[in-house]
Amino acid sequence: MEDEFPQYQGKPTAYLDQNILGLFVEDDYYDFAEKLKANFQIVFSDETLKEIKRSGNHSNKFLSVLKDLEAYHLKLILKLPEFKETGKATLTKCDPVETFQEYCKSYSEYEDIQVAMEQWLFKFSGGRTGEGIAEIHNEQKTAFSELMRGMKSQLQDLSKEVPSIDLFFDEYEKEMSSKLSGVLDETERLLKENIADDKFWSGIKDFRAATGLGPKELNNIDSPGVLTKIWEKYKTLPPFNSMNIGVEEFFGLKQNPIYPDRPYFKHQKVNTIYNMLNTLGYWPDSKVHKERRFISALSDNSHASMASFCNVLISRDKAFVKKVRAAYEYLEMPTLVQLVVVKNA
Repeated sequence: MEDEFPQYQGKPTAYLDQNILGLFVEDDYYDFAEKLKANFQIVFSDETLKEIKRSGNHSNKFLSVLKDLEAYHLKLILKLPEFKETGKATLTKCDPVETFQEYCKSYSEYEDIQVAMEQWLFKFSGGRTGEGIAEIHNEQKTAFSELMRGMKSQLQDLSKEVPSIDLFFDEYEKEMSSKLSGVLDETERLLKENIADDKFWSGIKDFRAATGLGPKELNNIDSPGVLTKIWEKYKTLPPFNSMNIGVEEFFGLKQNPIYPDRPYFKHQKVNTIYNMLNTLGYWPDSKVHKERRFISALSDNSHASMASFCNVLISRDKAFVKKVRAAYEYLEMPTLVQLVVVKNA
């Protein structure tokens, strides 16, 4: 499937962080927008559309900006029918309004399971105070069951043409449900062995307190070799000093954390590095124990991953830029990360 897409041969591609699009929505930066448009092919991703969706009444303004910029849609190429990632992406010329409408329709079908699966990370970040791990895991199991029920109902018409599809899906649902339950139950068991009170637990705070390292000690680290320099600070501390690991293992880059038997592509490793840097406290996203800030941090992570397919990433967020540059540098990605400073902003 991925081989069917032609090679892009246009202008250098530029991925705009949401705060750059916000400039064009809220203020008069016409000359800046025109300069970008003249020199780059502006692109946007599904994460851009998700943020536009969250903007509510301002969505039409963002979409108008994308249309004026003649932006292309950047999407990952998946291998069918397994929907496995290929490590490649494609650009599509489109009407941003129509693309947004299609996205909203599709997202509504999977929103519950996506939100549910994000809750463990939210809890690790210090959110959902007063609620235990078991409550979150039960929500995730329920959301998965609802997703399977909805998918099965959509197969009714197809089952007339492919009679065996129902049996195949039932086996798939049984297998995936068993794997999910097994992972969640084992995670809960391990956490409760090591956490005194999971209802008031913050993984980030506990980790930084145990190591004695955080933003104050890490934010002065700069390139070259940011990840390696950070590892140097941790490798002499317990428990890392008794573990036979290096920088790759410390940052979780040795194998795919979700599907160990599948390839681990660079854009996926960007996600892993970005999350780890946030946890350690290297130019971290602030107040992620609050839902709005947590959701914003997740979006930043996705933007960092998708932008790695482009020639340039442009943002106004210094902390975001610092983390992304560190990730791209380690992974030897050629994407240029540009920080924009707006006077009197």
